[in-house]
Amino acid sequence: MKNQTGYFEGRELTKLFYQYWSPDAGEIKAYIIGIHGWGTHSDRLILPAEYLTDKGYAVYAFDLRGHYRNSGDTPGHIESIDHIQKDIVLFMDVVRNIANDKKIFLIGHSFGGLMSLMYAINHPALSGALVSSPLLGMFMKLSMGKKVIKSISKNIVKLAPNKILNNIIDQNQLTSDLKILRKHIADKNKIDIISAKSATEIDKYTKWVMENASNLICPVLIMQAGNDKIVDKTKPKQFFEIVKSKDKSYKEYDGFLHELWNEKGRAQVFQDMFIWLEKHIK
Repeated sequence: MKNQTGYFEGRELTKLFYQYWSPDAGEIKAYIIGIHGWGTHSDRLILPAEYLTDKGYAVYAFDLRGHYRNSGDTPGHIESIDHIQKDIVLFMDVVRNIANDKKIFLIGHSFGGLMSLMYAINHPALSGALVSSPLLGMFMKLSMGKKVIKSISKNIVKLAPNKILNNIIDQNQLTSDLKILRKHIADKNKIDIISAKSATEIDKYTKWVMENASNLICPVLIMQAGNDKIVDKTKPKQFFEIVKSKDKSYKEYDGFLHELWNEKGRAQVFQDMFIWLEKHIK
């Protein structure tokens, strides 16, 4: 597997870091754009990238605004979800110029899953979206969830949109793979904060995506962790039932924690993704 990096121009000509993984040899079957979860970065896509490149796919990903290499002056802050959506549109153009006539798919985990579904709703011609434990509703106990949203008045957001809040996520609830868990805990590039504006934007667009589920008509595979303590696992199934796409699939993995791509049983998740992709590249 080859790994290379670069920069592209996002919204308002913002210089954004990206990287990609490609097979060592052979023809590339299709291209995949990966969107990471909140507080993490594109490096966290290494395991699905390793699996998919071995199967002949190329995987492209960029650090979202407010995160790691693209954190800017205020880590944990995004002015608007629309800015991220525009970044994805522009990154899609970059990959499209490389892919030529090959199909491009979108994969996203958690917050990245929310962003992927939002993009898919707004771009019905997308070849397909594969999402892992999408953030369509926060678990009640999380500070970035409903308790935080309720504690932020509209006045605070207007007067201090960059006000930083603690984003307390129990790392032990992400994966049961202890080797990966130790890496997560030691990761100095993750962020444990979120701005007031970002929190309200996330809350706003989780509702928007749920309300617009019926407008998703491209192929979609929704994968949900059965023992998810990070997001409300009932929401993705509700979303799936409303989706109007004639090509939709839902899989729930019993006993799995939030990060399906980092769980002990991830081999089954990757195989399901591979089978789905193989059916959709033709």
